[in-house]
Amino acid sequence: MMFHATRVSFAILAASGLVSLASADVGVLDKYECHDHSETGQYHCHGDADLAKLGGFAVGLDTRAQGWSIGGDELILFAGAAVNTEYNYRWLALTGSYFYLPMVNDNDSSVNFDNSIAQRGWEAGLKVGPGVGRLGSKIYATAGWSSAKLTDSGDSSNDASLSGYYVGAGFGANTRALVFDVIGSYRDSAAVSDYLTDRLGDRTDVVNLDIRVALGWRF
Repeated sequence: MMFHATRVSFAILAASGLVSLASADVGVLDKYECHDHSETGQYHCHGDADLAKLGGFAVGLDTRAQGWSIGGDELILFAGAAVNTEYNYRWLALTGSYFYLPMVNDNDSSVNFDNSIAQRGWEAGLKVGPGVGRLGSKIYATAGWSSAKLTDSGDSSNDASLSGYYVGAGFGANTRALVFDVIGSYRDSAAVSDYLTDRLGDRTDVVNLDIRVALGWRF
């Protein structure tokens, strides 16, 4: 009788162990202690609940500088700020910004600008890379479209539309509450080149680059 009870107890313990093992479904975990369930396919994590967050919304600000290098020996520099929004998920993020960039150097000798010149406008783009929407570090490529209006309060004949693509790369980190990014990009210089050519009289080749440092809040 005792032998039979022992066998029953052993069978119950073994079954319980198998059930626990099946429910845990550890499998191969990624660096977030997460994986797809082998039977249901549902993504879940075995660690901190924050690790299971695949992405979400972020809202924040950045400081940015944009430089127009003219012929390799002259530079027109703009610097300002932007309001940013982002929706991210795993490796992908959709981004949008509204920016204001006043000119910060005086290049009257080449373009006859004054200090009241500024760019303002919007841009929309994508980020693609490891960790973009997840907790921890991230590195990514970025691309999008920018639409800016350049205005000169001293001479409205200098006003112009400066639209075009941008491509670049960035890195940063996501914490539970914050996002941090540093982004460098090359911007389509065709509209800028046409704008300066109209004012200088000769064809002007321009390299248009910018750098941004951004901080935001995750939701």
